[in-house]
Amino acid sequence: MTREPSDFNDEIKVLETESKKQADYALPVEKADRNKGEQATKSNRDPREYDDFIFTKYHGRKRSILGTSTNHNNARDYSSKNHFVKEVRAGHRKRKPWWKKLIIILSIILASLIVLSAVAVGVFFILKESGLSQLTGGEVNMTAPQIESAGVSVDNSRNTITYNGTTYVYNNDMTSILCMGIDKDDGFGIEDEMVGTGGQADALYLVALDTKTGKTSVIAVSRDIYADISIYSADGTYTGTEKAQLCLAYAYGDGRETSCRNTVNAVERLFYNLPINSYFAMEMDAIADLNDAVGGVVVTLGEGDLEYEMNYYGQEGDTIRLYGDAARAYLQYRDINELNSSVDRMNRQINYLEEFATTAIEMTKQDITTPVTLFNIVGDYSVTNLNASKISALGYTIATSGAQVEFKKVPGEVIHNGEYAEYVVNEQAMLELILEVYYTPIN
Repeated sequence: MTREPSDFNDEIKVLETESKKQADYALPVEKADRNKGEQATKSNRDPREYDDFIFTKYHGRKRSILGTSTNHNNARDYSSKNHFVKEVRAGHRKRKPWWKKLIIILSIILASLIVLSAVAVGVFFILKESGLSQLTGGEVNMTAPQIESAGVSVDNSRNTITYNGTTYVYNNDMTSILCMGIDKDDGFGIEDEMVGTGGQADALYLVALDTKTGKTSVIAVSRDIYADISIYSADGTYTGTEKAQLCLAYAYGDGRETSCRNTVNAVERLFYNLPINSYFAMEMDAIADLNDAVGGVVVTLGEGDLEYEMNYYGQEGDTIRLYGDAARAYLQYRDINELNSSVDRMNRQINYLEEFATTAIEMTKQDITTPVTLFNIVGDYSVTNLNASKISALGYTIATSGAQVEFKKVPGEVIHNGEYAEYVVNEQAMLELILEVYYTPIN
């Protein structure tokens, strides 16, 4: 069937009418390029096609975080890929809640503390291992007393001593530290370069430690023991050895290292040439600081303590906690008019040291750096060949071994020799003490 001309004309008129309607809805004309003057074409799309879309609005020269407007504000570059993009102006970025920031900061601080703690622990164990290697070793060249009732023989090639038919071998894991309390409170050294002005070692304690098991013995050595000590003239010239009170060995020196070594030599002779690896001398001024660093020390007042007007502290049998100068007075006082005053004071010191050691060990279990901290507190009041490595090794070994610290005394008795009080050593009991602490019986 063919179409009539009139029908064809009618269809053309309908199309023209529809085109005119669409033209009425055309989008505004924009210039694509203001500089070049190029004209943009009119859009012939029905606006109803965009009802579901959100258009980005052009903001002139203001820049956004997304960049310039060339991506979606230019009619020529417009595409369906960018007309969904929502522009966010600079300075209007969404901020994190304060609690999230706080959590981040705390996390960073906690992580830093963990790292620092790990480093500190690592350094401590390095120091400990280094200290253990420094504390032990050295030649053992023992002698022994002649005892009629018991045969005694020494074989230094095997490091053995035979006593009463039993052979004992020296424990190579042992180390010894001689601790000295010096009755000088105006600084170490001598006055006007005169030997004998450096003070005396009023308190002497030999610390014997098994570095493998942690077993520790603290042996109190009376200052009034007459021993072979090295003598020096006023100008420091060595003149030989002579029998004298053990406390005077420190006076024959420079009041520092040579005085310490001279005292160590005298104590080694007293213990039949037992090797002493380290020394530590401390002024009385350090007692208060050291005492308070562990929170004070609890003691029970005994009968001998009342000699020093103990009403200031309490009554006999009272348990008190010492602080500051009270601790120094408790440890230092003695009545020189009493024959046994040195022994009474030594017993009082042992009472104090037992409590101090227990407290310090418990602190070390909680904080392994405690021994080094205490060591640093008395640094200005001490002379020693110990170092941080040795102190770390000693403290850690004692604290983690679970072994108790045992306090002992050099066996003997006090006599008056016509001039001074003298502590006379029981040589057989002394040998038995050395064998008990430093040796192991073998078949």
